Amino acid sequence: MAALTRRSAAFLRSVRAMKPERSATCRFLSAAPKADDDIVKKVFIRQQKNFRTYLEEISKSKFDMDHNNENHVKAYQEMQARIRENLGHPSFTQKIADLLDAAADDAPDVRTILMNSRTLRNEAGIEDDMGADDMMLQALNRLEKSIGKPLTRDDANGMSQWKKEIDQINAKLKIKDEDLEKLEEEAEYAAAKAQLEEFRNVAFDKIDSIKRRDNLKVDVTIGDIDHRNYL
Repeated sequence: MAALTRRSAAFLRSVRAMKPERSATCRFLSAAPKADDDIVKKVFIRQQKNFRTYLEEISKSKFDMDHNNENHVKAYQEMQARIRENLGHPSFTQKIADLLDAAADDAPDVRTILMNSRTLRNEAGIEDDMGADDMMLQALNRLEKSIGKPLTRDDANGMSQWKKEIDQINAKLKIKDEDLEKLEEEAEYAAAKAQLEEFRNVAFDKIDSIKRRDNLKVDVTIGDIDHRNYL
């Protein structure tokens, strides 16, 4: 369910990026770089700085790393949201939205947008388990064949037809724009759960290594672990 939720939220974002009436939420990657201006490097440095700051903040209080306990996951998710708001950091789904918007802004035509969106979602680990990408590509193939040229976003008539194709795909997949908020909330829950699981695995890997090294015979439960010792 987590993969479906994350894919659905990202799919809606990518659909919005290709509709002619969309308004981009962020364009930090779309500006033309100067000769001495490495955009990718700047974004990477900023992300690393944000992540270090985030780790410092979550180290100020103890939380339970049991990713199979819904209450613990929700508590961690709420803590995440509170810290991000205080630091001005984007959420998981907003990061995906920003990247998709930037990819759409830089693309010369709709086919490139589709390919860029697919690549970005794959890199983010978002699975297309309902075949949305193939459906959109097939629809684009039909449309471009009918207009006899690649579909570009300055083609008002072509984009109007493209919007109809997207609406039909949404209907087939039973995905509505008004469902986006719920899907994104579920995606944030899935991301919080995955991060707790990662913290847990790192902690137990280190504990098991110490037990083997020192030949210790002790049982450690997830509730005994303070994550701040393993970040």
